[in-house]
Amino acid sequence: MSQVKKMNEDQIEEMFQLAAYAFNSEKTEKRKERFKKIVKRSMNYGCFSENHLTSQVIAIPFTVAFHGISYQMAGIGCVSSYPEYRGQGGISAIMKQLLKELAENQVELAYLAPFSYPFYRKYGFEQIFEQINYTVKAADWPSMKSVPGKMRRVAFEEANSICQNIYGALTKNQRGAVIRESWWLEYTFGMDQENQFALYEDEEGSAKGYLIYQSSAERFVIKDWGYLTEQAFQSIVRFVGSHNGSSQEFYLETGFDGHNLSYLMQAPLVDMKITPFMMGRIIDLQSFLNKYPFKTGDNERYYLKVEDTYGSWNEGFWELLINEEGKSTVRKLEEQPDLISDEALLVSSIQSLTQVFMGYRTISELRFFGKISGKEKLISSLDKRLVKGIPVLEDYF
Repeated sequence: MSQVKKMNEDQIEEMFQLAAYAFNSEKTEKRKERFKKIVKRSMNYGCFSENHLTSQVIAIPFTVAFHGISYQMAGIGCVSSYPEYRGQGGISAIMKQLLKELAENQVELAYLAPFSYPFYRKYGFEQIFEQINYTVKAADWPSMKSVPGKMRRVAFEEANSICQNIYGALTKNQRGAVIRESWWLEYTFGMDQENQFALYEDEEGSAKGYLIYQSSAERFVIKDWGYLTEQAFQSIVRFVGSHNGSSQEFYLETGFDGHNLSYLMQAPLVDMKITPFMMGRIIDLQSFLNKYPFKTGDNERYYLKVEDTYGSWNEGFWELLINEEGKSTVRKLEEQPDLISDEALLVSSIQSLTQVFMGYRTISELRFFGKISGKEKLISSLDKRLVKGIPVLEDYF
């Protein structure tokens, strides 16, 4: 009989062997050290059959920035099973226990990178992020004039805190992005020996931009960049373009915020692609709505009917009060109030609620497509209280 257990560092070897097999990864010491680093910081769940690890999931604790407030977020990863145990319910059993324990700890959100979008929808996840990538011929890269200040190539140890501060100050990273701690930057960028780092410093020597990149004869890859000023952007773009004699093309993959940079190119018909990216779900709806930064307005009351197959604590009827300052009070009801008709309810799955409150889709749009039901007046009223801006995620786990 299968049993779900939480795992600790003593079981890292078993976990590594399963992950390597499931993802066809080489079992090198370098990979193992990297794996150990993330496992030590995660909640690790395994499904065991006769004391043999058959399936596993890890949840990395993060904090995300969201329009002036922060949410706890679990980054779900390493979802894997040995082939002979796939389809036997191991992952479902783990997800059921994991989501329940996250909710008990009032973790508001979870993100994951899906191998299959339909597979994770049954656990309450839905797409909330997109990516855009550009492949630009060296000759077509934008030409920028020299600006005051300078670019300086540095080691990761010097770049770490500067990248962290600039990244955290960018507006686009206030809409659901991970608040990057030093250990995560080291894990994501510092451990890869191929990564190189450059900073833009203004005339006063203050760092206003950064670039993390890899360079080869075939391709110059922008792994991440951030800039606080116009001069920082121009200087970084000029620095990248200065490699047009050593790389045939430039490549950038970044979170999509609704805008693209093709108009800056000398030939705007660049190879550009927008693709679905990571999924997310609200874990603890009560904690999520209590913290949510609603816009100011009138004192308003809404009744929600939420469908959440894997989150019984969210399933059912809710009363949401929003005061003039945008502060909310949320209460779960045992049943639909007698005085509240079906027409006075907003009915939604947890997936659609996640898309709406995170800003990926408007409530009116999802009502039009039948994902949310409710009177148009209620929909319009609630929509005015929601923060706007497409969520952006630059990290992957």
